[in-house]
Amino acid sequence: MALALSYVGFVSLGLPDTVLGAAWPAIRADLGLPLQAAGSAALLTTAGVVLSSTASGWVRSRLGTPAVLVASTVLAAVALALSGAARSWTMFLGAAFVAGLGGGAIDAALNHLVARRHSARHMNWLHACWGVGASLTPLLVAWMLQRGQSWRRPYAILAAVELTLAFTFLATRRAWTGDAAPPETSTSAPARGPRRAMAASVAMFAVYGGVEAGTGLWATSLLTLTRGASRPAAGALVGLYWGALTVGRFVLGAVSVRLGPMRLLRVAVRAAVAALAVLAIPGTSLWVCGPALACLGFALAPVYPLAMHDTPARFGEAGARLVGYQVAACSLGVAVLPWLVGLAGARTTPLAIPALLVVLGVGVAGLEARRRGP
Repeated sequence: MALALSYVGFVSLGLPDTVLGAAWPAIRADLGLPLQAAGSAALLTTAGVVLSSTASGWVRSRLGTPAVLVASTVLAAVALALSGAARSWTMFLGAAFVAGLGGGAIDAALNHLVARRHSARHMNWLHACWGVGASLTPLLVAWMLQRGQSWRRPYAILAAVELTLAFTFLATRRAWTGDAAPPETSTSAPARGPRRAMAASVAMFAVYGGVEAGTGLWATSLLTLTRGASRPAAGALVGLYWGALTVGRFVLGAVSVRLGPMRLLRVAVRAAVAALAVLAIPGTSLWVCGPALACLGFALAPVYPLAMHDTPARFGEAGARLVGYQVAACSLGVAVLPWLVGLAGARTTPLAIPALLVVLGVGVAGLEARRRGP
């Protein structure tokens, strides 16, 4: 029961993450906002995620996982309802911060619970469910706007979904109590690694977030500006990247225990660096860039879930807090590193973008080795 609801919880976690981008043109026109204003909302959401996920271990130890799940899902529902009802940009920004508080808490809680109770296979499938939710929301927004509905209607629907999930968590609260031992299939190192390995683990999540989000953010610009792709073709190839990321979590999750989670993680980060290197070669044709983006998405697919699954077993009692720190670090990486990569590309040449992503990819590989220790 708890595992099935964890999957549903991660679908619901992905639902709000893409609603701002999908509805932004309509929101901007309705509230009379400049194009770049969406960045302020995204930064406030990130701030809420960092705050709640960093404190999640401490909060769970005092209130328990059931209370955290219910409260965080209620916060998500409130944030969506406030966003849909907002008549001013100030109110919308306040709702964005509340959304981050709710999303960060439930992200850390479900990651820790699945890592402690289930195998790496289920952790991969958990994060694949996020991709399902993130993919559904743009379709919902587009369908409703096409039917002449206000952008506020999708926000109201998503708020109702989150509130329903909160009541479900409340009704099944007994299933969420207690922490089981890590599954016997784990191949992790002995518990409680050195502080240096813990710091490397947190840093790896920050850099990984920069690679994943940076590729998704800048690939379209790279393909249109330096590879001669049309906007529809570039958009399709970037969609292929995100699709491979989601499908890869289902496929590689199914074989992760058989292959060995840590062996698969090592291979995945190296394959991601190789795919990024192909994209960075000047003059690479679209016939090569498309498969490279698909391979990159597939290679990145298991990195976050496998490293997150390994954390409680590798770092023992500190793992509960570390899961929250890693969620926060990834959110910071997503918010800051793609922006820095784009700034460097704007001030030099767009060809600097894939080169810097290669550097970040090498950083992920190095930090992944460091987190495993000697």
